[in-house]
Amino acid sequence: MTEPDKAYFMTRRAVLRFALAGASGALLASPPARAQTWRQVAAVRNHIGDATVLTGGLLIGLPLVAEDGSAVPLEIKSDKRLIAAPIRHLEIFAPRNPTPEVAAFDFGPEVATLNIATRIRLSESQTVIVVAHGSDGRIFIAEREVRVTTSGCIAPAQSDRSEEMKARVRMPRSWQAGASGEVLTMISHPMATGLAKDAQGNTPPQRIIETFEATLDGRPLVKARYHRSLAVNPYLRFDVAPQRGGDMRFKWTEDTGRSTEHKEIVRLD
Repeated sequence: MTEPDKAYFMTRRAVLRFALAGASGALLASPPARAQTWRQVAAVRNHIGDATVLTGGLLIGLPLVAEDGSAVPLEIKSDKRLIAAPIRHLEIFAPRNPTPEVAAFDFGPEVATLNIATRIRLSESQTVIVVAHGSDGRIFIAEREVRVTTSGCIAPAQSDRSEEMKARVRMPRSWQAGASGEVLTMISHPMATGLAKDAQGNTPPQRIIETFEATLDGRPLVKARYHRSLAVNPYLRFDVAPQRGGDMRFKWTEDTGRSTEHKEIVRLD
């Protein structure tokens, strides 16, 4: 793997260090008594409506202090002891960003376990909110506070045009039917927010990766909608438990309509 790839992909060991590093960030559930920020966020209230929500069961990994708000690592898992049914829809919110919506995900049946990681932009210190919908109809909310040293939403987009829209995927070479495997994906893209000035003092228009899709022989695995609060070079790690082998296809689409596709083959032992 090249040096740039190492910067984009978190290895299992790095993820473990991140999850266990209590000084910089930990994978924790929100204490129910404190998980109330979402009630003051219109975008979250509009998303939930009048539904009853539960404040336990989601584990969020975030650094306690983010030195660089332009690329903050975020990991989300479900606690199987509290959430028995698979998560089918997930929303991430950063309410103090210019756009509070960060990303939304729909998961197919072969994504049986919620275990995802990505990187987000944070404009200032705030509480990140995650809303998950289970296949049994229950809704779960979790929150984590993050202190941000340098704003990430106004950082100028820097990109090598020759590298844009190039995809990288890493996954197991062989699979066992019904057993989870880790898939890591990344697309080279500046994710221009439309908020930052370039070197000439101009403000380029927004240009972001807007959607991501992963399928296995046509069966949906992950369908995501990204907003400008997602970090440069959108990265997503998720678990898949394939029932049958075939072509695993990935597609990233920019808000201009430009797209990139990638294919891997899933072989079951």
